[in-house]
Amino acid sequence: MAIPTQLVRRCPISTFAVLACVLGWMPYILAGVGIGSHPENIPLGPALAALVVTSCQGREALRAWGRSLRRWAASPWLYTLAVLAPIVLHVSIVLVNHALGAPLPTATQLGAWPEVPVTFLVMLVMVGLGEEAGWTAFAAPVLLRRFGLLGAFAVLAPLRILWHLPLMITGDMPVVVGILGNAGFQLIVLLMVRHHRGSWTLAAVWHATLNAFGGAFFFSMVTGPDRDRLDLLLGLEYALVAVVALALTYVFSGRSHSSGAVAGGAAAAAPRSEHQSLVG
Repeated sequence: MAIPTQLVRRCPISTFAVLACVLGWMPYILAGVGIGSHPENIPLGPALAALVVTSCQGREALRAWGRSLRRWAASPWLYTLAVLAPIVLHVSIVLVNHALGAPLPTATQLGAWPEVPVTFLVMLVMVGLGEEAGWTAFAAPVLLRRFGLLGAFAVLAPLRILWHLPLMITGDMPVVVGILGNAGFQLIVLLMVRHHRGSWTLAAVWHATLNAFGGAFFFSMVTGPDRDRLDLLLGLEYALVAVVALALTYVFSGRSHSSGAVAGGAAAAAPRSEHQSLVG
């Protein structure tokens, strides 16, 4: 027992990655040996993996993860953004898809909208909290401290894509969404975590809204080439939004640093000017 524990402590993120995939893919593994059918990823896999890793690391690591999980406080405006942004993104690609030849949703299809809040709550508990408690509350803070924004993205984006690989292989998730969509979403999540004191629940809310209004609602309204095009638009859209958000982050951070440098220079110059006038 000591050897596995030492391995976990030495390589916590690598161990987390392996466990998240093994636990998340368990239905496929069981189906491969004839147990069960129509498997899907277990959304709680990343959260369970984080629990195992922090438990092996010791009480301090477990408490640190617990503190991260309790770090949900954020402005109501940010939670509103986490709900509205994915809805706006979905509506926009539905309209673009229509401009490219797809039919608009019918009144009957849109009449199913009362089911969306219920779907959202289910997604929030199973997918939002289950996945993001691992990806965002556990792994993201560690990687951001160690490697910075782009380094954390370079680790977590491929890992998130890999975790969804069985869904892409079976066709339950389009490849373009699995790769571009997950990569773009991961970068957006890291930007939110870094700039809003690690409020990982913002990512959970965004993730749940994305699934509830996407695959469970708008994406069920089209088929064939129209659906394929909508999948492509979603992947491209999230990649574009992530790149724009990253660029804006660097622009505004550069401006704030410049303003700070100017203010610091003025403050440093003021005493010298006063001293010169007194001496002169």
